[in-house]
Amino acid sequence: MKQLTCEMCGSTELLKQDGVFICQTCGCKYSVEEAKKLMIEGTVDVSGSTVRVDNSSYIQKSLENARRAKAKEDWEECEKYYNMVEQYEPNNIEAIFYSSYGKAKMAMVESDKYKRGQKVNVLKNSISVIDDNYDNSPAKYEENKKMIEQIHSDLMKLVNGGFVYNTTTSNNVTTNDSEYTYDMFINLCLGWIESLQNIIKVISEPKKTVYLWKLIREAYAYVYSKYVNRKYLGSFAEKYKEKVIQTDAIITKLDPSYQPRELPKQGCYVATCVYGSYDCPQVWTLRRYRDYTLAKTWYGRAFIHTYYAISPTIIKLLGNTDWFKKMWKSKLDRMVDDLQHKGVKDTPYQDRRW
Repeated sequence: MKQLTCEMCGSTELLKQDGVFICQTCGCKYSVEEAKKLMIEGTVDVSGSTVRVDNSSYIQKSLENARRAKAKEDWEECEKYYNMVEQYEPNNIEAIFYSSYGKAKMAMVESDKYKRGQKVNVLKNSISVIDDNYDNSPAKYEENKKMIEQIHSDLMKLVNGGFVYNTTTSNNVTTNDSEYTYDMFINLCLGWIESLQNIIKVISEPKKTVYLWKLIREAYAYVYSKYVNRKYLGSFAEKYKEKVIQTDAIITKLDPSYQPRELPKQGCYVATCVYGSYDCPQVWTLRRYRDYTLAKTWYGRAFIHTYYAISPTIIKLLGNTDWFKKMWKSKLDRMVDDLQHKGVKDTPYQDRRW
C-alpha cells in the first residue's frame, strides 16, 4: 500500500486527530476519505520520455486552506498557503494579491510605522502586477470580475480599518502617525486605480468595464476624503473631487441608469474624525443607526440636525488633537459594539434619504 504522504509539503508524518489526518510538518488537514485517496492514487504521469508531476491537487488543496485561513482571519496561515499556490501558479491573481495582503494585515498591529509601511508597500507592488496577469479571454470574464470585486472589497476594508493603528511607540514615547498613514493608504489606492485602468484597456466590450469604473470611483472618493480631512491640502482634494466627477460621467455614459452618490462632507462629523474615514465599518454602523433609528422620531431628527449644526465647529477647533480623538474613540467604540450586538450591521452602506 502506498505510504500516506502530504500533498502540501511531501511529509509522511501524518497523525490522526479528532477524526482527521494532520500533517505534522505543515499542518494541512485531510479527511479520512481524502487520506484514502492519498494512499491509493498516484500523482505522477510517466508517459513519454519525461516525467511530469501533476500539481493540480496540491494547488487546489493549498487554495482551500488559504481561503479557509482568510475566512478565519488567520493572516499568517493565509500568507503561507497563498505563497504555496504562487510557487506553482505565479500568474494566479488571487495568490499574488492575498499572499501580500496577509503580510499587510499582520503588519497593521506593528507599533512601528515603518514596518507597517514596508508590508503595505509589498502589497502595492503585488497590485501593480495584477493587470499584467489578467486573463482577458471572454470565458474568464465572470470569474475575473468576481475576483477583482473581492480584492477591491478587501483592499478598501484594509485602508478604511487601518487608521485604528496610527501610532508608533519607541522608548516608551508614543507619536501620532496619522499623516504617514494617510499617505501610505492613498498611495496604495492610487496604485490600485492604475491597475484597474490597465485592465479596462484590454476589455474589448466597453459596457463590461462599468463595474471596474465603479471600483475606481470608490477609490478616488476615498483619496478625496483623506485630502479633505487635511485642510492645508485643499488643492489635492479638489483634484480628486474632479476625478470622481469625471469617473461618474464615464459610468453614466456606459450605464444611463447609474445614479452617482454625493461625496461626503468630510471633517464635519466626530465619528469620521475619530475613525479617519466616512466609509469604514464603525461609521457604517453609526450611519445605519442614524438613518433607521434616530431619524424615525421627531426628537431623533432634532438631535441629528443639532449635531450636524455644531459638529463642524467642534472638529475645526479640536479635531486635530490626540486627547479629543482618544476621548471620543472609547465612547464611540462602546456605542458601536452595543449597536452591533443588537444587530446593526457594519457592512458597506449608502446613506438613506429621510
